[in-house]
Amino acid sequence: MHQTLYQFNQNLSLLAEEYCRLISLSTLSEDEADRMAEILDIASKDESLNCLIEEIEMNDYENQGLQNLFQTISEDIK
Repeated sequence: MHQTLYQFNQNLSLLAEEYCRLISLSTLSEDEADRMAEILDIASKDESLNCLIEEIEMNDYENQGLQNLFQTISEDIK
């Protein structure tokens, strides 16, 4: 049982890492878009993965906001 739970958590972690990598890309190939859709489909059925993806998306959103702020400040200084 412990081994199965460990494998389950490890699989969730790998899917979350893959999703994180995919959303960081500026454009997705067709295969990458299909893989993202697969991960989101799995997340729609698994609350743990869904929570991880929400966290990843929130962090990505915050990071983009900070990058935009720094860019605006940088442009204002010039």
